[in-house]
Amino acid sequence: MLDDVEEDKRTKHLPKMKFAGSLLIIPLLSHDKVIGILYATKEISFGFDQDDVDILAGFADQVSIAIENARLIERSLEKERLQRELLLAQEMQKRLLPQTLPTFANFEMQAVSSPALEVGGDYYDVVQIDKDRVAMVIGDVSGKGVGAAFYMAEVKGIFQSLAKIYCSPKDFLIKANEALVSSIDKRSFISLIYSTIHTTTGELVMSRAGHCPILYVSSKQHEYIKPSGIGLGIKAGRIFEENVEEKKIMMKSGDVCVFYTDGVTESRSSSGEEFGYERLRDVVLKYKDRSADEIKEAIIQNVWNYTDAQGYHDDLTIFVIKWLGA
Repeated sequence: MLDDVEEDKRTKHLPKMKFAGSLLIIPLLSHDKVIGILYATKEISFGFDQDDVDILAGFADQVSIAIENARLIERSLEKERLQRELLLAQEMQKRLLPQTLPTFANFEMQAVSSPALEVGGDYYDVVQIDKDRVAMVIGDVSGKGVGAAFYMAEVKGIFQSLAKIYCSPKDFLIKANEALVSSIDKRSFISLIYSTIHTTTGELVMSRAGHCPILYVSSKQHEYIKPSGIGLGIKAGRIFEENVEEKKIMMKSGDVCVFYTDGVTESRSSSGEEFGYERLRDVVLKYKDRSADEIKEAIIQNVWNYTDAQGYHDDLTIFVIKWLGA
């Protein structure tokens, strides 16, 4: 409170103010932070008494509350707008995944994908190469959220464009890497498995670009198949080509192949322990005689139970193939 503006040393730098003989300055506070200043003047010197101070201080508190509420409403509206946009992005991303999977006489295919956030970087897809062969892909963009979702959309375009041109899984990965390496952020990469299956013979050919190994379960054995290969977008040219390997298996009646992303094996319990490869193998061994859909659901349920129903900490995708033919 400045009782005499003209005589107060703190106002000597101000121009003469005929309307301000005395001045009251009150900070507007929000969580101990100054968000504004309330100035009140009277033409006469010594114009303010303690009642004036109390009334204006109370008014300043109300102004601070009103400003803070307005800001909260503005932030709430912005958050709501962003949430709507994320939900729209989530819906659009779901449409990038197959709405239904094709059916075949000799084998079943079932898949599911669940992002950890509104959108994610996991991807799977299927395309009919020719009358005898079907191509399948499953991939995982490093990271989560919107950035990963953009790269996921790019991978879909590459898969749809190249699958019918380069039928060999190794050739497909080489060409996909060429398409991605110049556009992907240097801090990101994409792990991926591309495979083809012959619809009558059961020959499954696969190549892997740094992705999780494939779980193969037959009546006689079970193993994790891990062809060599490095992630897409990490290295270009010969280094990538020399590290890509193709592997083949002949699926027989009752055989199961499970493709998945690391959101399955790296899901953690409340104590911090990962679900891991052994638990995944045990679940599939237990349900291997069931349908592909039942195997998929069993994996999801076991992972969910293992995390104490706290949700997934990473994007999670599962793709199950079960051979029904001879």
